[in-house]
Amino acid sequence: MKTSVLIVEDEDVMRTFCAEALTSLGYSAQAVDSVERALPVLATGQFDAILTDVRMQGLSGLDLLEVVKRDYPGIEVVIATGYGTVSAAVEAMKKGAYDYLTKPLKLEELERVFRRLAEKLMLAEENRRLRDQLKTHQGFASLIGTSPQMQKVYRLILKVAAKRHPVLITGESGAGKELVARAIHAYSPWSKQPFMPVDCGALTPGLIESELFGHVRGAFTGAVQSRQGLLAAAEGGTAFLDEIGELPVEIQAKLLRVLQEKEIKPIGSNQRTRLEARIIAATNQNLQEAIRDGKFRKELFFRLDVVTIKLPPLRERKSDIPLLVHYFLDRHGTGEGKTAAVSAEAMNRMVSYDWPGNVRELENCVQRALALGSGTSIQVKDLPTNLMHHASSVTPPASQEVGVESLDNQERRAILRALETTNGDRIRAAKLLGIGKTTIYRKIKEYGLNAAAKSSPRV
Repeated sequence: MKTSVLIVEDEDVMRTFCAEALTSLGYSAQAVDSVERALPVLATGQFDAILTDVRMQGLSGLDLLEVVKRDYPGIEVVIATGYGTVSAAVEAMKKGAYDYLTKPLKLEELERVFRRLAEKLMLAEENRRLRDQLKTHQGFASLIGTSPQMQKVYRLILKVAAKRHPVLITGESGAGKELVARAIHAYSPWSKQPFMPVDCGALTPGLIESELFGHVRGAFTGAVQSRQGLLAAAEGGTAFLDEIGELPVEIQAKLLRVLQEKEIKPIGSNQRTRLEARIIAATNQNLQEAIRDGKFRKELFFRLDVVTIKLPPLRERKSDIPLLVHYFLDRHGTGEGKTAAVSAEAMNRMVSYDWPGNVRELENCVQRALALGSGTSIQVKDLPTNLMHHASSVTPPASQEVGVESLDNQERRAILRALETTNGDRIRAAKLLGIGKTTIYRKIKEYGLNAAAKSSPRV
């Protein structure tokens, strides 16, 4: 949508020039001749920005600025001032004005200021939209994403959650496999029961057996008391075996027996307890290759692979990256509840990067940017070195370029309008535009505007 600008200027020529110039630059412009007339127009809530003169009859531009900052904090204000009142513009900047322009206004300066302002407004709107989207479409449990790939994962979660069949979750490290397991548990009828995770790759063979199955007192050296295993402790809930591919082959055989017989035998005990827990396993390995290499038991694979959920890596669902970034901004932002925005270039770098560490790496990147950034938004310089030197492959949508007029055409229109306003007086037109006499003579000739300037008695 076009940026909508309210122009507040009591000088007819300047008011008309600003409206024409901003319209030619692609903005929606409406003009009034006083602050008193501007206030009821502002109440309609149709404007993104204001361009106002400082000195006017009645209320001043500074008075308007105070009202806007108090009642309409989302609207940006640009101050126009003469050379003799630059101090007023400085005061306005201290009070929250976005920028100021000196009269006579120059088209290129007007374009520069409002282009930057429009980019800021667009960034703020994009950040707001993403946060709204995050609140309403963040997925299941703590899973974030609305991409088709994640929608497929969500559908599978809902299908398998209500049944107690084993589930195998595959995906690269950092992709969020445990979050999928927790989502399955959360949406199951047994969500009030325990969720017991165990990292199969983090413990030695002796400890992993005790962790899974438990032991009785005196079963081995150091077993000074009996201990319940995690499979039994999960009761009627979920036992999550993370990185199942790291499980030693000899322990795989014992786990296979537990799954086949639905009974758990603690180390050193002759008593068996009923396996009530649902088993969810996860791996970042290719278990078919591990089977061929003799590192994983085929029978155990078939027991676990009743339903497989393949979690896509982040590089295959890049449309979810902005949502994830804003989720992590809100999660790791300041204690006052404020969250930083992200500049368009920084977001482009993050979207175009392949993220070999997946969601975990992205979260670390956002935390680092929040820790090292000093502005109100995350910039490219706040990103890790590998992203700072990563060229963005994201290009602006072609729709953003539609309707943009060339600078030559804009300049020609501005000079023609100034000549019409001054009845062809080149000197007055040059002053109105803020350019020199030599420049306007050259431009009139270059653009073929001699006919419009002939009526001037001073030429």
